[in-house]
Amino acid sequence: MPRIISLVYLGLLIPFSLSVACTVGVFGPSSTVDHRPILWKNRDVNNPDQEMGWFTGPRYRFVANVYAGETLDVWAGINEAGFAIMNSNSYNLSGLTAADDGNIMRLALGRCATVDEFAQLLDSLNLVGRETPANFGVFDALGNAAVFEASNTFYKRYDCAEESLGFLLRANYSMSGGPNRLLGKNRFERAMQLCTVEMAQRPISVEFVVRSLCRDLGQVGFDPYPLPFLCQIEPLPFGYLPIDTAISRATTRSVEIMVGPKPGTSPNTGMMWILLGSPLASIPIPLWVNGGVVPAELNGTNTALLCDEAKKVFNWLCPLRDYQKAINTFRLAQWLNHIAPIESTIFQMVAARESSWGLVGPDSIQAKELTSEICELVVKTYKVFWERLEPERISIPFRGYSPRARTFYRQVLLTIMGKVYDPSGRRVSSFTPGIFFVVAPQERRKLIFIR
Repeated sequence: MPRIISLVYLGLLIPFSLSVACTVGVFGPSSTVDHRPILWKNRDVNNPDQEMGWFTGPRYRFVANVYAGETLDVWAGINEAGFAIMNSNSYNLSGLTAADDGNIMRLALGRCATVDEFAQLLDSLNLVGRETPANFGVFDALGNAAVFEASNTFYKRYDCAEESLGFLLRANYSMSGGPNRLLGKNRFERAMQLCTVEMAQRPISVEFVVRSLCRDLGQVGFDPYPLPFLCQIEPLPFGYLPIDTAISRATTRSVEIMVGPKPGTSPNTGMMWILLGSPLASIPIPLWVNGGVVPAELNGTNTALLCDEAKKVFNWLCPLRDYQKAINTFRLAQWLNHIAPIESTIFQMVAARESSWGLVGPDSIQAKELTSEICELVVKTYKVFWERLEPERISIPFRGYSPRARTFYRQVLLTIMGKVYDPSGRRVSSFTPGIFFVVAPQERRKLIFIR
């Protein structure tokens, strides 16, 4: 029987629920499946219009995430020297005025080749102060990976090589900061839980970051999987989950995953995965600096096509006007099941091409062609989804129920007939329903399945 759960009981009504609140991770070579460092960022901001940009800095070219139409600041990226950077704002460190975090990251990508050079950049900025205290995650082609917790005029460095688990996670506070305003502590603890469980079984992979970490809707002590979520969290309808405090939040507008060069290979083998829009509604695209251009699907005249497509799906996943930060897990399961084989194909394509490119990485034509090929596949995936989407109507052979109850049963019967999904959208079990007995005294929403 579905249970009715309170939002307060679950601890999902958490203070300081600001929109600009990212969750990030730095995975050193010792913690990853192929010994390549990984940076991960769930970017939580108010502006939904995200795209990618390709830039030429004073020393290095780089590719980075930006707001649509933005040219001055960047928010996560990788350069041709194999240096990558991302950040999360920190609310328990002090700040001043001068440079800001987006400008700092653009400076770093255009000028830095190593983690130590980034430290030197921060040293120079200590003299003038920083506007936005932040946790900067970085790696370089030498395999160094670190977090810099940067306040207004000082910073503290944490190296992955000195961590027992080989990785570092942060939300929106710093370990070197004060005891108050620990924004996102629940997200940090949930990310730690997911990563430590994964590490106990296998090293961290990009597939894990995409399919489980960046899309997670749980909390420590609350696991909603497998999908759909067959409970009710009041005051939401049955099967809905609140996502304002999850790792994948209502304001998560993009996900950036930078992957460093393989040990002993050219910096040119470093690359970046981007999910434009909510990770719950988007599909990963690979980019290499050597591609020399960002495809039109990722950087349009006004907005990026793939970001617009993700926004459309996300709006479909969260249809309640009164609860815009709640997701319909029946619809989410349907969407994830649709994209799971496509994502597997994309990961296989990239692995095969990287293997064929060898130690030197792709040339400009190879990099550009593979990114464009996958962009086209993803555009088609969105198109096919809408074409194949089943109309939400089904005949309910029960009389005497209110329109609200009938709508509920219609949704459940249509969406979960024989399908149960894991967090990655892969079907993990199935059943053949026999007779459905629907019991709804005083609108108590219950389903009994007789197999």
